[in-house]
Amino acid sequence: MDEDRIDRKALLRYQIISAFLAQDPPRGERYKLLEELAGKQWVLEDGRIFNVHPETIRYWIRLYRTKGFEALKDTPRQDTGVRSIPGSLIEEACRLKQEVPERSIEQIILIMEQMGKASAGLVARSTLHRALRARGLSARRLKSAGDQNLGRFQADYANDLWQADMLTGPWLPDPDRPDKHRRAYLYAFLDDASRLVLYGRFFFKGDLPALELVMKRAIQRYGKPRKTYYDNAMVFRSHKMTQICAALGMHKIVFTTPYRPEGHGKIEAFNRFCRSRFIAELKASSIRTLKDLNEAFLAWLDEHYNKRKHSELGMSPLERWLRDADRIQYVDEQKLTRAFLFQLDRTTDKCAVFKLHGRPYQCGWELAKKKIQVHYDPEQLDLVEVFRHARFVQRAKPLTVTAHRPPKRHPAPVLAGQHADPHSTDWLGFLVQKRRLSLPAACTPEPDSDLAACALHADTDAFVALLKHRLAEEIFDEQAVRDFWSRFGPLDLAQTEQRLDQILQIHPANHHIGFYLEALREQGDQP
Repeated sequence: MDEDRIDRKALLRYQIISAFLAQDPPRGERYKLLEELAGKQWVLEDGRIFNVHPETIRYWIRLYRTKGFEALKDTPRQDTGVRSIPGSLIEEACRLKQEVPERSIEQIILIMEQMGKASAGLVARSTLHRALRARGLSARRLKSAGDQNLGRFQADYANDLWQADMLTGPWLPDPDRPDKHRRAYLYAFLDDASRLVLYGRFFFKGDLPALELVMKRAIQRYGKPRKTYYDNAMVFRSHKMTQICAALGMHKIVFTTPYRPEGHGKIEAFNRFCRSRFIAELKASSIRTLKDLNEAFLAWLDEHYNKRKHSELGMSPLERWLRDADRIQYVDEQKLTRAFLFQLDRTTDKCAVFKLHGRPYQCGWELAKKKIQVHYDPEQLDLVEVFRHARFVQRAKPLTVTAHRPPKRHPAPVLAGQHADPHSTDWLGFLVQKRRLSLPAACTPEPDSDLAACALHADTDAFVALLKHRLAEEIFDEQAVRDFWSRFGPLDLAQTEQRLDQILQIHPANHHIGFYLEALREQGDQP
């Protein structure tokens, strides 16, 4: 194409967008004008009549406003003729497409380059498209433009606005019933300004308060948002979510207009991308458990999505988020832990047992058939706090009942995808290994710090040493002392030493260890 022809084509494009530029319609009226321009007929220099799609006009307007008239010109190819792809690479690309039909051409090229099957830049998208189309393996899907007038918006800075949504995920073997399968669901938070996916995690429905857990991890990683933007599902309108926003000093939650989820466009676009680029890849992977699925998803986020150049931003989501890193507000870990603690009312039975998320817990006998309040972290259900009349009483652990007969044997689980080709290209497995190698040696794939637990046991050794020094050696039981501390601690060591001395002034030091522990607890309960 010669330069005169390129200029004439650019001038025709400018003629098409000039009416929009002159009127500069306000938000809410822009798409209507785009449709009017798309409804007109335009004439090429050879006399052919054509129409232009509204999104194409919008794209030309964006080019002109960002880079001027020169951006409307086609870039002439630097090479002459048609570049060819070696036949072996075409065969490899066809195999990748047949393995996972949802793989796009960009995805296929990326996989071949990352996994060393092709050198960078060797495979051209247009050439590969023609090769796949010739074999009936490539076809574009038509989209409906819709009839709604939608205005677009974008936050000015990172963490100004977070969007969240739930995506239906794959089926996995049920860990509790190996012969059954359960559907996994993805909850994810996305930053509006940078498109960075802050954190995401798959859950089986009904297992844990999923949205709150994902939000907690996102805040730990990237600080707190100024506002959050949800759709109208009941899970997003929970009272707990409002409490969290108030406790952390966040703006009230913003919801989409009912029956109009298009305003949630950025997270919806990510869902489509995730469905075609991540979930589709599970067909060629060895993932069979929820833990493996979440590890692969985090690897895909860290090694691919968040580092991938975004077409509208002109940079990766991570690079865009880091531009505003000096504006980020982080939350103190203890404050964050308190904000996300859940509270439930329970009534114990005659054995002082109550249930939480289907698991039985046992309190002390004095709480039998009493109303209590349970404070707990959904991710750490091995130890919960029990309150009565708004006052801390003790901690409770899951009740373990000894079996009277050997456990029933279950048949071997039926694993999803167990008949998959063992030679398939497991790209997700490749990303997981890459992410593991990039982490420090002391790190796990997804470390979960527990500062509260560290604080709880910080003085345990001092408490053990105090009783060991004061009591007779033959009655001292270190395990019983440590269990007492984990259940009723932490205690003020100075006050505890004073109370123990008072007890030993009246009683000898060779009673049963439980006598002294109960006496310390009774004195500790006194105001």
